[in-house]
Amino acid sequence: MRVLFLITSVMCFWLNSAQAQPKNPEILMTINNDEITVDEFLSVYNKNIGLVQDNSIKGVEDYLELYINYKLKIAEAKSEGFDKKEAYLKEYEKYKNQLTETYLTNKDVTEALLREAYNRTKEEVKAQHILVRTTGQDTLSALTQIQEFRSRFLNEDFETLKKSIHNGNSVFVEDLGYFSAFKMVYDFENAAYNTAIGEISQPFKTQFGYHVVKVLEKRTSKGQAEAAHIMIASNSKYSVQTPEQRIKELYRLLQQGESFENLAKQYSDDKSSAVNGGKLKPFKSGDINSEIFVDTAFGLDKNTISNPIQTQYGWHIIKLLDLKPIESFENLKYDLENKIKRDSRSQVIKKKMLASLMDQYQVQSPTYNSISSIFSQQEDTKNWVLKDGVNPKNQFIKIENLILTHADFLSFLNKNLKSKTTLKQLLNTYLEQNVMQYKKEQLPFENEEYAHILKEYEEGLLLFDIMQEKIWNGAKNDSIGLLKHYQNNASKFRAPQKISGTIARSHKKSVLKKVKKMWIKNKSNEEISNGLNVKNQSVVFSSGTFDIGNSLLPNDATFEKGISEIFPIDDSYVVLNILETQAETPLSFEDAKGAVISSYQNVLEQNWIETLRSKYTVSIDQNVLIELKSKLVN
Repeated sequence: MRVLFLITSVMCFWLNSAQAQPKNPEILMTINNDEITVDEFLSVYNKNIGLVQDNSIKGVEDYLELYINYKLKIAEAKSEGFDKKEAYLKEYEKYKNQLTETYLTNKDVTEALLREAYNRTKEEVKAQHILVRTTGQDTLSALTQIQEFRSRFLNEDFETLKKSIHNGNSVFVEDLGYFSAFKMVYDFENAAYNTAIGEISQPFKTQFGYHVVKVLEKRTSKGQAEAAHIMIASNSKYSVQTPEQRIKELYRLLQQGESFENLAKQYSDDKSSAVNGGKLKPFKSGDINSEIFVDTAFGLDKNTISNPIQTQYGWHIIKLLDLKPIESFENLKYDLENKIKRDSRSQVIKKKMLASLMDQYQVQSPTYNSISSIFSQQEDTKNWVLKDGVNPKNQFIKIENLILTHADFLSFLNKNLKSKTTLKQLLNTYLEQNVMQYKKEQLPFENEEYAHILKEYEEGLLLFDIMQEKIWNGAKNDSIGLLKHYQNNASKFRAPQKISGTIARSHKKSVLKKVKKMWIKNKSNEEISNGLNVKNQSVVFSSGTFDIGNSLLPNDATFEKGISEIFPIDDSYVVLNILETQAETPLSFEDAKGAVISSYQNVLEQNWIETLRSKYTVSIDQNVLIELKSKLVN
């Protein structure tokens, strides 16, 4: 929850210096002796005013009130020492480290990797591979084994080879299908894209072990599909038929000209897409974990529907809305940058960054050969010691103005006695760690944007902590206050009206007239369905308990026990056989507790803000505000 709240705080209040206006040192307001400039407020306002959904927030002054409330909460958090608490300091340090990593980059290398990644998103590779895991076995043995398997791969059929050597533990023989950039670890991706069609790569290593990859095909990316679907889940609860029978009913209705969007809204079990007529987020090959779903979608013509298909999730009918080619490099650049940060490509950037910093800070370090004259390892304890005559305080490494001594490196060596790395590797690790650490410490002085965002993290974490203590937990733990709030507002906490029974839906009103007659004669839904759906899918039944407002029910209707009149709904009709009705009823305190807590939290927060406005001085320069409003209007 803390991460989600922190992100929301960034969206709503934090300064984005990358979008800052030209420097304007004018002071707009002072809050608890903290001066807020016109630029600082404008940066927040310009970025976030479009995100504010509350219609009551009309202009600068309305938004200014939100911003003041935010700053008052931060002032109170610091006043109460939230910024000194161990949990806060630990969390702040974690976020600081995450932020810092994004600034330790080499622009030229990053640009090259971006271009490479973009080109690879435009091409898909179909491949098979063999993997020999190195976990728990000698790496030389694994290398020997993968070389032997490569020889067999050159001469044997894939399926035969798989049956012979795949064990799902130490050896894997797999058909990977099609993939593009970022779908595999970077070393594997490189091998696949650099291997010609029909060829098998030389053995290569990733963090999983040794691989060889055989490239079967390369093709231009299919692009991005925009599609909708109707899904009947394997455990669908409303249908009186099996999922397969229900999807076939709906398919017949579509063939008879009924609206795909309306059927999706009413019947699809994928509720996240059903509200939008079944529309899914745009996807590429590999984005959806179902090969048959992806292949079916990309195989359709625009605005056509598929036959019913079955996936591991249930049954689907897919409608292709649009098919778009890969976007331009500029449009995808931001997304690619974020993927690179999370990908093993980041290690390539890190190495180049280190080389750049070595030059920037004029780093002086000993060679590997020279340290043998400084340090030696005791035979009995294996501890490292300085050789006779070596001064422990003498310079070992110099990073700009930072001096690291022989004693510093000696301490590092003895802390890593259990490491299986060589002395040369330990020297490189020590040098890298200290150069990078020095860069991190200089970042606030070298990069203004970094310094601003670091402050934003600080304030966001403080806001979360004080809101949790004062409002969220404060409301939950105030049992007397909660009960009193419930009693004073009982009319707000009510269970919605419900009905239990069957809903019959048809494109033709005449069909539902027949359904009503058969219900009156006590015919079962199954009997009616078998009688009316012989040639066409004339009627669809849904049974269960439904909240008033369910998409299957008509709006603004009165629901009473028994067989209803026929109601129009979207482009069709429904009739209801209601077995039971449940009126809207007051919820007990226990049943309404979640809603009561949420409502009480709002009350507590409003009262708290009023207290903070009395406690702290807020001074706004009205002349500056008038000028600011004038500029925004113009």
